[in-house]
Amino acid sequence: MTRGRANAVRWTALAVGIVLFAAAVYYINMSMAVGTMRRLGVALPLALGVSGLWHLARTWAWAWCFPDRSKVGFLRLARVRLAAEAFSYLTLRGIAGEPLKVVLLNDRVDAREATAAVALERLAYMVGTTIIVGLGSVTALLFLPLTRVWFRVFRAFAIAAGAIVVLAAVVISGRGTYVHAMFTRWDRRFGTAIAAGRISRFVAAVERQMLDLVRSNPARLLVLLGATIVSYALMALEAWVILQASGTPVSAVGALAVETFSRVASFASAFIPANLGALEASSLAAVTAVGIAGGGAALALVRRIRGLFWAGLGLAIYPRGAQRSRDIANERETEVLAASDGRVLLYVMRDPRVTVSPHVRLAGLPLSERILHSAFRAGYSQVIVWAGTAAPREDRAFDRAAKQFGRPVTIARHADEWSRAVGALEATATVTAIGAGTLVSPALLLDAAAHGVGKSGRRDVPAGDGWPVSGVLRMAAADAVDLATLAATLRARLSVEERPTGMDVSYGRARLAVRLLDAADLPQAEFTLRRSSYKDTDAKVARFNRKISVPISVALIRTPLTANQLSVVLVAVGLYTGWLFSIGQYWAGVLAALLSLSASIVDGCDGEIARLKYQESALGCWIETVGDYSYYFAVFIGLTLGAVHQTGIELFYWAGALALAGSVLTFALLIYLRARITNGQPNRLHAVARDRFKAEPSFWAKIIWKVSFVATRAAMPYGIMVFALLNILPGILLLAAIGANVYWISLVLKLRDLLRGEEETVAAA
Repeated sequence: MTRGRANAVRWTALAVGIVLFAAAVYYINMSMAVGTMRRLGVALPLALGVSGLWHLARTWAWAWCFPDRSKVGFLRLARVRLAAEAFSYLTLRGIAGEPLKVVLLNDRVDAREATAAVALERLAYMVGTTIIVGLGSVTALLFLPLTRVWFRVFRAFAIAAGAIVVLAAVVISGRGTYVHAMFTRWDRRFGTAIAAGRISRFVAAVERQMLDLVRSNPARLLVLLGATIVSYALMALEAWVILQASGTPVSAVGALAVETFSRVASFASAFIPANLGALEASSLAAVTAVGIAGGGAALALVRRIRGLFWAGLGLAIYPRGAQRSRDIANERETEVLAASDGRVLLYVMRDPRVTVSPHVRLAGLPLSERILHSAFRAGYSQVIVWAGTAAPREDRAFDRAAKQFGRPVTIARHADEWSRAVGALEATATVTAIGAGTLVSPALLLDAAAHGVGKSGRRDVPAGDGWPVSGVLRMAAADAVDLATLAATLRARLSVEERPTGMDVSYGRARLAVRLLDAADLPQAEFTLRRSSYKDTDAKVARFNRKISVPISVALIRTPLTANQLSVVLVAVGLYTGWLFSIGQYWAGVLAALLSLSASIVDGCDGEIARLKYQESALGCWIETVGDYSYYFAVFIGLTLGAVHQTGIELFYWAGALALAGSVLTFALLIYLRARITNGQPNRLHAVARDRFKAEPSFWAKIIWKVSFVATRAAMPYGIMVFALLNILPGILLLAAIGANVYWISLVLKLRDLLRGEEETVAAA
């Protein structure tokens, strides 16, 4: 297909979708739809949960389509499937997801095997769905009072389903292949060589493997059919939940009939991007067919939200760098603090004086892995580790982790191995060395790389002005060849007990440098590491929240969830909170306030996870910023609709408009300042603004700065909770309308002082 024709198909598909969408909107009773949507708040997460089970069932079926299911884990398959389905949902042709699955699995599975598995799962789902559509159509014909037109439609479904089932049975019960045989017959008839082509041979190999999978294992066929039945039942259950919540009673047979029609429509509209218009039109037509037209708008709306939710989640967990492990993918998402320039870290992992295991977990990660994360985050190109021969079994997990970083990690277990590894370095090269029982941050290792060795041939790297000994040494590579001498030198640093506290680190007074000799040091080390994840700009409420959020973050560190993925989830929670506020009822408002407060506490987790896993990045900061802004917008819009619905006073529309306008102007100014005054570190905006806001303190500036914390994501939900319990949520909207506009005006008045600091920074540089 030429490029012009491809573009014509794309735009035609989009135009068809727009026409269908417009037609659906035309036939929807909007006043009834708005009332229906208000009743759906509590049912929405249930519908999302049902669709989540549907995704798991489809993933389970896909896992059975591989000859060896142990090659790819279930979680990896689920992640790949969600990511690919997100692309398929959003693309104009709607078919990009299937090839993407093959690409994302090419590090684990051969392309032919992956293609066969993808094709088999898709075909099995289509055939299985066709069987169920046929049965559902027969059921509708027998038990539902259909009009003459809909009777003919469902009869056509049943006949077509029967024909496809017969064809599938013939193919499965046969012995040979079909596509390759067709190519061969074509070549014989017309004298071509299609069957010998590269693509034809690949297709024939995929077909052969796919048929072998089905014919060689009847259990696989039963599993695929069973998974399809479960998936179909779950979607029918979703329709039943939505219609019941919208006040439209429907029987189980009616829900199956609705899903039957919707499933056929989804097949027919696969070429339309995101099923735009087709989903809305099919939902209206389906409920009309079974005589419950009132629930069509609710069904279409929730299914649209469901599609966008899973598409967003799929894009958020897209397995970047599929040819490496999850740790490498996370490493790519972060920004390396400095480019690698041949920096080498020597890590003496064990020492007789240190009785604590080098693999003890601190804030969710083993100590030894934290050292590797810190080194590579700081731009080191190589790490040489002395592990010794004492506990090779204990080191197995560390050995596996070391291979996943994609950079040289040499593990020496004998003295001669150490001598060879260090001796291979240039004798005049300067290396960084740390010993057992020492935990340091990437920032300290980055500082170390800037230090020379001095006249003595070695130099202690300070953790701060008051901490000259951190346990980190700089020395010449030639002086580190003798392992015994190096170990003794590092052991001597363990006698220095004074190290920075977590508060010193979070306030920027020092770098993280923790000493652990035995089990008695673990509680303090854990506390120091956790406390170091706080921000120096945290107010009292934020510090209180972190006492709850940090333990949650530590628990999440052991899961595949990344900081950016958590930020995306919190965006979804914020949008749902706004929805609940829009209902305008007491208990819905209390539930929304409780969700808002919970999300506020968990909101600190994404940053804490990034800091504790050394994955801070400008991208993550911007994602968190977008999440915070979307939270404010969702809450203000929801409060506006809820206030009007609760009081009947339309003046609240104006209050909501003022709050939103003030928020937009405030966010625009903050984004501008974030780009101008943070010197490429957007996470420092609050700290920089605080210092410059107070540089020339006026009475007005002091008042604004003291009061501004009330509108922060950490503090505002507590106020919302109080107002919700007192059933005076509209009051929050009035305060927001005033506060948002006062704040942006204050920023404008102080803008010259804020930007003057930027000019001074540039001049100093």
